[in-house]
Parts: sequence; structure tokens; C-alpha cells
Amino acid sequence: MEEMRKQLKKFGVVKCNVAMSKHTTFKIGGCAKFLVIVKEIDKLVELLNFLTGEGENFLILSGGSNMLMPDDGFDGVVVKISADKTKLENGIIEAEAGAKLSDVVAIALKNSITGLEWAVGIPGTIGGAVRGNAGAMGDDMSKNILEVECWKDGEVQILKNDECGFGYRDSFFKQNGWVVLRVKLKAEKSDMLKINKLITENFQKRQTKLPTLPSAGSFFKNIHVADWNVEKFPLPEKFIGRKMVPVGWVLEQTGLKGLTVGGAKVADEHGNFIVNFNNASQKDVLKIVEIIKEKVYNKFGINIEEEVQIIN
Repeated sequence: MEEMRKQLKKFGVVKCNVAMSKHTTFKIGGCAKFLVIVKEIDKLVELLNFLTGEGENFLILSGGSNMLMPDDGFDGVVVKISADKTKLENGIIEAEAGAKLSDVVAIALKNSITGLEWAVGIPGTIGGAVRGNAGAMGDDMSKNILEVECWKDGEVQILKNDECGFGYRDSFFKQNGWVVLRVKLKAEKSDMLKINKLITENFQKRQTKLPTLPSAGSFFKNIHVADWNVEKFPLPEKFIGRKMVPVGWVLEQTGLKGLTVGGAKVADEHGNFIVNFNNASQKDVLKIVEIIKEKVYNKFGINIEEEVQIIN
């Protein structure tokens, strides 16, 4: 273990036996054998190549949102990407993977750039947002991407938007374990007052309906209307227009808001959030997930899918 620690120090700051509950927004998770905090993209690439060559089990951690860690910890290396440089140049926003999504939104607002208003108030990093094609208010990350520099199968490659495999809360990065390094975003100018008005409205919407207790964000993917039996279970017109059925609404129909297991519960404010209200464990959360899936299937005949990355 000491030899591995020495090797890892070449790439960043190394910590041993670190509680993952301190590094995730859910505040759940046992200790990782190693945590390496990497502040330079070149060092990150070197580290990924080293870990792959050594056959070492590793996990990428950015902002720690959208993730549920195991109670027994992680027997391997957790790589925390802290490379966070951002710039606006030649009409393009460029951000390293560890840049906070909120900082990128702030750059857009300061420079009257439209397209990221939906992202206000969303935690996490730009790398994580690209990996999971994060979205809200009917928009998502894929609509802003020009290209992504990534570590793919041991090599650094640059992928154009249409090469990233973006889908609903999905991408090739998520499916194949490719690691986002840098992102280039469109920088379309608009009226500052219009942008500020939309950002303010979106922020207020998030503040009024989202829980304040620790969580991993929206837990389940919303449901495509095409997968819903509209004749048997009619939907509000607004959902049909959006072509999506919010899982939060579905859970309200099944009476699951407030469901509690151990220290975890379905949030009172929003049905698609599971919160840690009293030292919850992964086991508590997974039991709630099991109950939710079973009840939703029994009532509506729908299999819902997790948006949150569950680490076993």
C-alpha cells in the first residue's frame, strides 16, 4: 500500500482511507483505499494510463453529485478531478472537467451568452454534466456542446458533438467509461436582461421545489410519453406536450412521497429526490429504490431507471 501511495503522489495530492461521505452530495459512503486529487489535465491523463497499466480499480469523482457510494467503501483509487480552468475565447467557452457548472453559467451570464440558463442552481462539474448529459427545464448539456476532449481507451481524443452519443441523461462517456477532460461550448450572444430574467426564474423554480437535505439530485430518469399507456392512465396535457412524464409526479400518484427507510426518505418537496435525513446508508437508499420500482411497475406497468450512478 505504501508503494502505491508513493506512485500516486506523482500525479496529485494523495489521501488514504478517506470517507466518501465527505466527498459526495449524498453524504453516504465508506472509505476509499486512496483518493487522488488531480489539478492538471496532463497529470490526470498520466494517472489514468498508470492505473490502467497496473490493472488498478479506479473511480472518477468530480463534484460528487449524482452518485451513491457503497457503505463498505471503495477498494481502489478514487480520482477527484480538480482541474478547473475556464476561459472565453473566439466565441467559445472552454472549461476543464473539474470546473463547477455554476462557474460556467456565471461566465455565460457575465458575457451575455445564452443557452445555459437551464443549468442555474445545478450542483456538480462540467465534466459530470457532460458525462450524464445533465438537463433541466426542457434543455440539456448536449445542446451546448461543440466538442469534448476525453481520455478514451488509453488515448486522448477530441469528439465532435455528434460523436458523443448523447441521449436522455446519457452519453458514450457514461456507457463506455471514457473520461471527460475538457469541453468546448457554444457562446451565442443574447440580450443580458433576457438571460438574467430567465436565470432568475429558473433559480426560483428550483429553490421552491427542491429539498435542502443531502441528496444525489434527481434519482430516476423521467419517462418518455411513448412508453406510457396513455389510454389506460391519462396524462396532463403539459406532459404530452413535453413528451416526458416526470417521475416526481408518478411517485405522487403512488403515494410514495415521505416514504422512509432507516435514515433515507423520499423527499416531501419532490418525489424524485431521495434524501439523507439521518445518517442514511446505501442499504437504506437501495431499499427505497426497490419499493419505488415495484410500486410504480405494479400501478403503471412501467420500469423506471436510475439516473444516479450506484457504485457497488
